[in-house]
Amino acid sequence: MEPAVPRKRKSAAPAARSLQDLASRKRACRGSESPTPPHPPGPAPAAAVVMTAPAASGASAAAAALPGRGLKRKVGCIDPATRIGRRKRLDSEYDLGEEIGSGKFGSVRVCRARAAGDGEREFACKALPKTGGDTAHREVEIMQHLSGHPGVVTLRAVFEDADAFYLVMELCRGGRLLDEVAREGRLSEHRAATVVRELMDVLKYCHEMGVVHRDVKPENVLLTKDGRLKLADFGLAVRVADGQQLSGVAGSPAYVAPEVLLGNYSQKVDIWAAGVLLHVLLMGTLPFQGNSVEAIFDAIKTSELDFCSSQWASVSLLARDLISRMLDRDVSSRFDAENVLRHPWVLFYTECPLKAEFSNLWSTNKTAAPMIHSNRVRSACCESDSECSSDDSEEQDECGIVDALTTAITQVRISEPKRSRLFSPGNGLFSPSRNALRT
Repeated sequence: MEPAVPRKRKSAAPAARSLQDLASRKRACRGSESPTPPHPPGPAPAAAVVMTAPAASGASAAAAALPGRGLKRKVGCIDPATRIGRRKRLDSEYDLGEEIGSGKFGSVRVCRARAAGDGEREFACKALPKTGGDTAHREVEIMQHLSGHPGVVTLRAVFEDADAFYLVMELCRGGRLLDEVAREGRLSEHRAATVVRELMDVLKYCHEMGVVHRDVKPENVLLTKDGRLKLADFGLAVRVADGQQLSGVAGSPAYVAPEVLLGNYSQKVDIWAAGVLLHVLLMGTLPFQGNSVEAIFDAIKTSELDFCSSQWASVSLLARDLISRMLDRDVSSRFDAENVLRHPWVLFYTECPLKAEFSNLWSTNKTAAPMIHSNRVRSACCESDSECSSDDSEEQDECGIVDALTTAITQVRISEPKRSRLFSPGNGLFSPSRNALRT
């Protein structure tokens, strides 16, 4: 009688395969950190691969450079804690605290991590009822798609129970931009330009990744403790292919672009909404108002802003110009995010802080704000931070003082009789050799 052959356990083979799969996923993750060229135009990539956000440009890139950004990343490399369908319960890892916000699709509460650690322990938990359809799935997928950008709220974990999904995100302790506007009434042009610069960095990033936010407004712009901007609430966001047009009214009525009401629009609806936001920052009011949603929509489609009226007297000409270009009803000529970032008003207040600080000397007459072309701003500003670091360097002069003084002098108007008295050789104010400005 032959000896009995021991029977293999059924779980042995699958276990070996799962270990191999795990090892291959780890190798794929490590391999994804090496630079690879962007995906060429053509058919969409296979379902096993998703395109992550490209590396941020400008100031955002310096703020946070994370590995794996701008590359094709395997699904297995996405943080498992942010996947929908996990069996862990929220209360096993977090304790829910007070409510800090609510909206159309859900509420937000503070939550505290139970496990002690060296990092943050408080986060924001957004509850999305399952009756909302695929809203939660879309929001999670888009936040994963945009993961790593310093201007996008970080998604930490996702939980679900029978009634709702729970998105655990970073807690922005600076509150909402809306709260800052409510406190200040109007923001200074320096602060407003900083907000617009950071917002455009994020929107440019989203648009490059084929994401349209569709709900840009001060309520959805959060601030960190040090005042940095974070774009939040991607519940209405959608992903689009190049050249794809969207339909269906979405967003907050006062911030909706006119083409949305016509049923055919693109990513430039975010620029319109950002233009409305800039109007709120500088004027303290909405540009298009009405007693009903229909009246607001009529104003959006037909009302013209009078930038020469007295209510605009405290806003610089450059700021007015930027708002008019962002709120252009002609979509083809409306600015995109890159155009906004290159506008002289944004460059003046953000590329060289010394200029912005010196501009406060004539802030009592903002209508005489310096009209500086973007190329001149770029050439006048420093090429790097190191050139601005020395107190006695000539480059620091080029960063604002000489240019600002020259601009201020050009605003001065002296009558001919007064000029003759001031600069006559006999008045003793100046020697004859200093009667002319030398360049």
